[in-house]
Amino acid sequence: MSYEKRGYPDQEYPPQEAPPTYNQSTPQYSWHGQSYAPQQPQDHPGFPPAPGTGYQAQYNVVAPGMVTMAEPPPPDYMTRAIMVTVCCFWPIGIFAIMKASESKSAYARGDLAGAKENSRSAKQLSNIGIAAGVVSVVILVIIMGVYFGLIFSSSRFG
Repeated sequence: MSYEKRGYPDQEYPPQEAPPTYNQSTPQYSWHGQSYAPQQPQDHPGFPPAPGTGYQAQYNVVAPGMVTMAEPPPPDYMTRAIMVTVCCFWPIGIFAIMKASESKSAYARGDLAGAKENSRSAKQLSNIGIAAGVVSVVILVIIMGVYFGLIFSSSRFG
């Protein structure tokens, strides 16, 4: 397709225009998808110098309650921890619930490394609680078997 049919008969496509200019020193904030530039008091000693004075300000502002991270949150294993507490071995399950809760809190604070560490701890504690629950049930079955075996054997010969 020639450029003449696009409405530029004597020019190269696209027409050479001056690029738009942006004020690079004004920080840009966003709140729920809307961008705005704040007003800066000029004579207050606690604020940075006015734009255009050679000072380039860099601001990273995150609104309270909003965390923007590149990675999704690590699994917190809260459901597993609750099931361990209710069904398997409650002393370890309580600590697993605490670690799962700390994992959620760390991610909400923006501490991704802490969230991953607490997630790993919650998973480990849950697995230990499941193993402890299985071992305790096996021991209980053995004790009950020996107990009932002794009762039946003593009543048979008595």
